[in-house]
Amino acid sequence: MLVFLLLVGFVLLSWQNYQPPADAELNKRVRYLERVIEEGAGAGTDLASINSQNPEWALFSLSFTAYALASRAEQQPALRPEAARYVALAVAQVLQPAIRSTFEPLATAASPIDTTGSVLYLGHLNLMLGCLRQLDPKTPYAGLHDTLSGALYRRYAQAASGCLESYVGRRWVPDNTVALASLALHSQLTGSPYRMAAERWVARARQHYLDPKTGVLASQVDAQGRPQEEARGSMVGWSIWFLARFDPEFARQQYQLYQQHFSTNLGVLRLYRERAGAYTTSTGDIDSGPLLLGYSMPANAFAFADAVALHDQRNAQRLHRLIALGRRSVESPTELRYGVRFLDLPVSPLAEALLLYAECPVVR
Repeated sequence: MLVFLLLVGFVLLSWQNYQPPADAELNKRVRYLERVIEEGAGAGTDLASINSQNPEWALFSLSFTAYALASRAEQQPALRPEAARYVALAVAQVLQPAIRSTFEPLATAASPIDTTGSVLYLGHLNLMLGCLRQLDPKTPYAGLHDTLSGALYRRYAQAASGCLESYVGRRWVPDNTVALASLALHSQLTGSPYRMAAERWVARARQHYLDPKTGVLASQVDAQGRPQEEARGSMVGWSIWFLARFDPEFARQQYQLYQQHFSTNLGVLRLYRERAGAYTTSTGDIDSGPLLLGYSMPANAFAFADAVALHDQRNAQRLHRLIALGRRSVESPTELRYGVRFLDLPVSPLAEALLLYAECPVVR
């Protein structure tokens, strides 16, 4: 009888759907991230700490917070004024040398944006500007949004590879999906033709950017637009997340292939690997983090975001359980942030920003 009851419980858990967090929990998570934005990247701040580990992570902490605040305000219009205020502050932080200098080494607070620079930086900045304009159509940053969107659109039209560089000689597909999502949002807000860049990119990606073994998007392409690095969970999971903003059909196809080739279904949990068919345990690299039998934290975190964005609530619940097993909560009466269980791995405020956006998806 006990075995039967355990089996029934296992089956019931396997079929549970994901439910978004209650507002009370979300509010405490938002308050932590709003404080991070207000404090900025000065000495002794959480943003400075994560910036010292990896400057990209500081940028992502601000950008994903902005995306989450904008998405949440779309669902709850009463939050728009507060969201607009903090997204504007986040944009201002991203424009400061503390964040910007990694991508524009000679930039000062007063110097104009180099629109020929890194698509990693410009893509996130432009999507943040779009989120701000969505919240506040009269934002003083509207001119910068138009200028940067136009520049990115023209660069995509001229790029022989179809992808723009994140760093010299490096064209990462995930970074390009962010920039393309920003152009689609500009079209949505202003009626510009810039969404066409995303449409052309998807057509080319279907023909040239797919990993021949798995059919999912390669991580990088070369100057001619040929796959340069194999598909990786930390990369394709991210790409699907932003593809869902401008081409849900392609995103869903990629998501299904990602699940087929990179994941292991354990019923109550689903685990995603960094590389298809690879089960090695190692320290990994800056993108994957530590690998345990081939499984990586980013691959699973992004798969969770993909599942929520594409309304696969059963898989989202399996991944949410996994994330809950690996995180520990650090809570005060007004704020909630996270640490990593079992590992000394400082992840704040990046983890909070990523998970907040994952659980506050774009309304469709």
